[in-house]
Amino acid sequence: MSDRSSLENWIAEELKSRCTASMIAENAPAFGLELTDQASLSKRDWVLHSLARLPTDREVAEIALRVGQHFDAFWLEEAAHKFLEKEWPPIPEISRRDAARCFGYDLVGERDLLQVLNRVFQVGNLPTADIWSVRRDLAIEIHQHMVRNDDWNVEELFEKIGALSCSVHRFGRILEESLDPLCRRGDRQDALVARLNQVLRRDGYEMRLEEEFSGYPIHRFHQVSRGVSGPPKNLIFASVGPKPEIAFRDAINNDIMIRSHQESCLVYDRAIGPGGLLWSELAGWWRERNLGLTEEQARTALGMRLRDSLAPESDAERMLFDSYFKLYSRALGSLLPALVPQVYLHYDPAVVKQLKHREGLLRQRMDFLLLLPNRHRVVLKVDGTQHFSKNGKPSIETYAAMVAADRELRLSGYELFRFGANELVGQGATETIRNFGSVASFAY
Repeated sequence: MSDRSSLENWIAEELKSRCTASMIAENAPAFGLELTDQASLSKRDWVLHSLARLPTDREVAEIALRVGQHFDAFWLEEAAHKFLEKEWPPIPEISRRDAARCFGYDLVGERDLLQVLNRVFQVGNLPTADIWSVRRDLAIEIHQHMVRNDDWNVEELFEKIGALSCSVHRFGRILEESLDPLCRRGDRQDALVARLNQVLRRDGYEMRLEEEFSGYPIHRFHQVSRGVSGPPKNLIFASVGPKPEIAFRDAINNDIMIRSHQESCLVYDRAIGPGGLLWSELAGWWRERNLGLTEEQARTALGMRLRDSLAPESDAERMLFDSYFKLYSRALGSLLPALVPQVYLHYDPAVVKQLKHREGLLRQRMDFLLLLPNRHRVVLKVDGTQHFSKNGKPSIETYAAMVAADRELRLSGYELFRFGANELVGQGATETIRNFGSVASFAY
C-alpha cells in the first residue's frame, strides 16, 4: 500500500518528466494543486514543496489520480486508487477468481476483447513472456489464446492482466464493461449479474442496475449500503420566515404545492437521481430561477440565500456551512455534494396548539442534509443547550426525545453526525470540520 510520501514523489516525478515549468503552472489548477513560489527550486522540488502544504492525505491522492488520468500513467492512477480505497472493504484474490469463473471463457461477449481491456488495463503497454520465453506484447498473447483460440479462460486472463491484485475501483470497472448491453443482453445478462452478485456481496459489493440506455439496463459496481429506500421526491429547505403551508397537488404522483408563505422556503423541483445532489446542480437550478445571473453569480447568490436560513443565533451553524465550502469546494470541484440547510423531514400542517388528540411531529427540520450517491443520506446536526435542557434546566425528557428521533432516522437509513455547538466556535473549529471531512463520506 502506498503512503503519502510515495504518492508525492511519484506525482513530482511524473510532472517533472512530462512538463516544462510553464506547463506545470498551467495545469496545476486542473489537478487541484496550488503552487508555491518557485524561486530557485527545481521542477521536482517545486511540486514536492507545494504538495507538502496540503492538509490532508486524501487531497494528495486526488491530485495523484488526476495527474495519472491526465497523462495516462496507469501505475500512478492505480496507486492513487489503492490509497483512496484504504477504508473500503477489500476484495480478496479468492473472490476475484470466483468472479472470473462466472464468465467461463467469455468476458465480453459480442464486443472486441482487446478494445475493452485497453479501456481498463492498457494491455498493449504490459509486455510479458510466453512459455517459449519469447518477449511478446501481452495484447498479442491475449489475441492468440482468447480470440484465435480458446485455451485461456477468464480466470487465467485475470491473472495475466493483474485483475486479481488491482485496485477495487479497476476491478469494478472491468465488471461494468463486461455487463454492457453491447456485450450481452436479456437473460444472458441477467443470469451473469445474479452469479456475480452472489460472489461480490460476500465482500460488500454488488452490480447494481443504475440506468437504462435505449431501453437496455446499465449496471454499475457499488458498495452495498442500506441507504434510504426510495429516491428523494420533495426537497423543502432553507426557510427564512413563517412555516409554509404545503398541500398535495397530486397525491398519487407525490406532487406538492405551497399554498401560503411560498416566499419563506425553497422547493427543489428537479428529479434527484442515483448520483445524489451536487452543488453545481443546485446552483444551476437557482440560476434558472434567476435569469441573467452568471454561473459564479448564481453560486454566490444561492450561498447567501442558504446562509440566511441558518439560525440567527447559531455561529456554529454558520461556521459549519462556511467551512464546508472553504475546505472542499476546490478539492472536489464540480463533484462537491450540495450541503442543504434546514431541510424538512416531516411536515405537520396542523398548528401544534390546535392539536387535541396527539402531539406534533418532533424534529421536523434537519440542520444540514447531504444527498450522496446510492441513496446515501447524511444528516449533520449542531446541538445547543435546547437539545438536552428545558427552561434552562437539564431535562431527561428532552434528551430522550432527541435520542428517539435520532434512532428513527438511523432505522430509516440515514447516517447522522452530531456536533456540539461549542466545537464549532473559536479556535479549533475549522480543524474539527477538516478532520471530520477527511474521513466522512461527503469528502470522498
